[in-house]
This record gives sequence, structure tokens and C-alpha cells, in this order.
Amino acid sequence: MLPPEERRLQTLGRLLNQPEGFPPTAWLCAPPDVSRWHPDMPAAVLLVAAAGQAVPTPPGLVRTLFMDEVQLVMERLLAQIPGAPATLRVDILARYKTRHEFPALTSHPDTLADHLAEAVQAGGLSAPAALAHLRKYFSHFTPEAAERILAQAFRRLK
Repeated sequence: MLPPEERRLQTLGRLLNQPEGFPPTAWLCAPPDVSRWHPDMPAAVLLVAAAGQAVPTPPGLVRTLFMDEVQLVMERLLAQIPGAPATLRVDILARYKTRHEFPALTSHPDTLADHLAEAVQAGGLSAPAALAHLRKYFSHFTPEAAERILAQAFRRLK
């Protein structure tokens, strides 16, 4: 059995902030009720030292996904929403786990702007970078229209 420090018990939000720090073959362990996941809940990464080794999960947690899946989902999320806040990371992973889908977060300008504004508010993205990212997906918009859409998203956050 692995020592307790190797289980790396922490919060789900913190773990999803740097999933690439774990081996792809490790397990993400999280509470069994995916519908109640939030960034501050306990989670762990279960490292298995040898093939076939029986390693119990921490109390109250279940093996949820291999870390390679988590890493791919977070990579795809960050390509669409750079600096995605912990709440969005958890929401997207829960959606992937329950619905077996990854939503197109860039398909509608208001949706993308809302997520980018949240990333700016959380400190993961600057406002100019958010505007540039919005224009990347909606390059047919005038700069003024893109600024207006992003400004409206910031107002909706307040």
C-alpha cells in the first residue's frame, strides 16, 4: 500500500488547476455524486506503484477517471477558455463524466464572453487577452462589437 502522502489528498479545484503534474496512469478519486462536485470538495490522485497492486481509495472517494482523461479535458478546456476558473473546470469535468461530452464553449459569442469574463475576474486571464481570444473565434466582428460583447459579459458578472 502507498503511504498517505502519495495519495495527495487535496481539493478538486486545486487538482484540476495542475492535472499535468500527475502520471497519466494515476486515478482521479472524487466523491461519488458527480452532480454535487464543487472546487472546494476533497479529491485525491491515486498513484499505483505496480501493475495489479491493490490500493484502496481514500474514505468517501471513488476512482473516477484516469488522469490522462482529466489532462485531455483540461487541455481542451484551456484551449477554448484560457485561465478557466476552478468552477468551470469542475463543471466541465463533471459534464464530461456524466454526459460523456465536451461542450463547444466557443460556439456563441455571449457564452464565450461570459466564460472569458469569469476567467478575468478569477485572475487567470487579462482583459486584453480575453478580448483577443474572443476576436480569435469571432474575427468577423468589428473590434467595437467584440468590446461591447465582452463589456456586457463583465456587467452580467456583477
